[in-house]
Amino acid sequence: MGLHISRIEIRNFRNFRHLVIDDFPAHAVIVGENGVGKSNLLEAIRLVLDPSLPDARRVLREEDIWEGHPAGLAGGAEVTIVVELRGFDDDADAKSVLSSAAVDFDPYVARLTYRFAPRTEVATGDGSQVQPTSRPLTAKDYDVVVFAGERETNDVRAIRREVALRVLPALRDAESDLHNWRRSPMRDLLERLPLDPVNLEATASAIATAVDQLTKDGNVAKLEGHLTDRLQAMFGPRLAVQPTLGFASSKPDELIRAVRLFFDTARRRSISDTSLGSANVIYLGLLLEALSQQRLDEEFIATLVAVEEPEAHLHVTLQRHLFRYLLRTGPSLILTTHSPHIAAVAPVRSFIALRATESGTTGATTAALPVSNEEAADLERYLDVSRAEVLFASAVVLVEGLAELYILPALAEAAGFDLDAYGTVVASVHGTDFKPYRALLGPKGLNTPHVVITDGDAARDKRDRREAGLKRGANLHAEGARRTAILDQIAALPETQEAGYQTTREPLAAELQNIGVYVGAQTLETDLCSMFGEEIIQAFKELNGNTGAIGDVSRGVANELNAITDPDVRKKMLKRIGDLGKGRFAQRLAAHIAQVDLDARIRSEAQIADDVPLDEQALRRLGTASYLFLAMERISRAARGTSLLTGHAAPHVNGQGSDAGQ
Repeated sequence: MGLHISRIEIRNFRNFRHLVIDDFPAHAVIVGENGVGKSNLLEAIRLVLDPSLPDARRVLREEDIWEGHPAGLAGGAEVTIVVELRGFDDDADAKSVLSSAAVDFDPYVARLTYRFAPRTEVATGDGSQVQPTSRPLTAKDYDVVVFAGERETNDVRAIRREVALRVLPALRDAESDLHNWRRSPMRDLLERLPLDPVNLEATASAIATAVDQLTKDGNVAKLEGHLTDRLQAMFGPRLAVQPTLGFASSKPDELIRAVRLFFDTARRRSISDTSLGSANVIYLGLLLEALSQQRLDEEFIATLVAVEEPEAHLHVTLQRHLFRYLLRTGPSLILTTHSPHIAAVAPVRSFIALRATESGTTGATTAALPVSNEEAADLERYLDVSRAEVLFASAVVLVEGLAELYILPALAEAAGFDLDAYGTVVASVHGTDFKPYRALLGPKGLNTPHVVITDGDAARDKRDRREAGLKRGANLHAEGARRTAILDQIAALPETQEAGYQTTREPLAAELQNIGVYVGAQTLETDLCSMFGEEIIQAFKELNGNTGAIGDVSRGVANELNAITDPDVRKKMLKRIGDLGKGRFAQRLAAHIAQVDLDARIRSEAQIADDVPLDEQALRRLGTASYLFLAMERISRAARGTSLLTGHAAPHVNGQGSDAGQ
């Protein structure tokens, strides 16, 4: 990748108290909720790099200062924006242009800084002396400086001319811009053509002849006469005009301005005949082509293009095709978007996620995502065909499969927790390999609060393996030594039917919950029996009326309530559910669970009075289903800052505060 933005640091500008993005992707896709500051991030870049921005626009106003600043503009708030550039180690021209901005050489790093700060001294009203002022400051008391490298005397204007930054705002009127000669990218493309002057003269002459032929029509001549009489009456004799109708200038040097872009060989379909979305794509294509030609002609050393919400007016399939292409080719491209369809086709290491906090918007990037290239490719396929919503989520619940996708939202609904309202996504990884997805959401990725919910698979399987859930949870532990110790403890666990099994296993499961991994006892269906046995039987009856099958499921539910379970009875129940399809059964079961008064059910199961607050210990007394409620409690606090069950500010579960899965 050529020259690109590699780092940004912003202090006290709009949403940002102190934003640092150390690994800014060469192709960057910026995601975040409305109002979090995506457009303001682009505006910050413009303050440093945009040569079309007049100096007056670089002078800030009160509303441009971070609203949480204790003094604000009147009290001397200072705004700084630092942009660093990399990727020009092998570009001699770029090294020359950026020599005054260089701050490192292995690799080459250029730094540009914008500073908006009060003057250290302000003249008194009578101008007799210069001294510090104690009055509230205004923008007139501030100086703006944009400089290269370490010294404020290093002028940045020459660099801004050589690094071509273009920012396209959201919902732009592309059709109007394409028709306006001064604003259209067509102007640059056409004006740099080496047109044959002889051909131009001949074309102008042919146009003049065609115009003369048109005006021989009596109706055209009559209209010209009416316009002449009316305008002469309006202007008077001193400002006489002679309106003449035509369709292009006959001057050769102006002829090029009459060229229009058509979209068929018959030249019948113009830009006015396209959709708004198509016009935006055409504008962007012309702009990129113009920038490419300028770069080939060495008019500047690099191209940086930023586009706000490019999904406006674009059909889903066009979004996917267009940005799958643009984000992997061409110049450095920065997008802000709300579209999961664009995000789904973006390289997984291209994301920047912005999040609002009490101390200003913070940012995280996937540029240095700690996964292999193969895992990165798998994540891109996953986001492409499955759940790109995780990129926009305020909190994520990672689960194994389809059944959990139906059951978890139903549990939240029963507790009065609207997942969509708080930006919480339940996402299936379609298996049990949570590692790359946890990396994507972890502190070296999107830094999104998340939990993992996985089956315990405690009983021995056909290959004589047991405690698969605890083992996969242990393998997600970040500390290698502790990971090994937990695996050793798992290997030493008694058999599931032996005395002391539960008391030995529970501390291991609780420790994994501390790192945001919630492991069940066996499978989701059996774990739910202790809380939703009646709902399981009713849901099965609605899908299968066979008396024998219903009996197997009923006996299976009762079996899970026993101190010692019969594995054969469990297998029969799970086979009956499996014959229906676990996803199909979970669909119907979810409808029943969503109608449950969860607070009353928990109090009944855990034998807790109505006037006693529910807490972690109450949830743990729910038996095999407790891990589900503890996980949802944690994600509720992360997403909305309140308890899943009480709706009030919640106590810390497992001492982790509100950061799930970090």
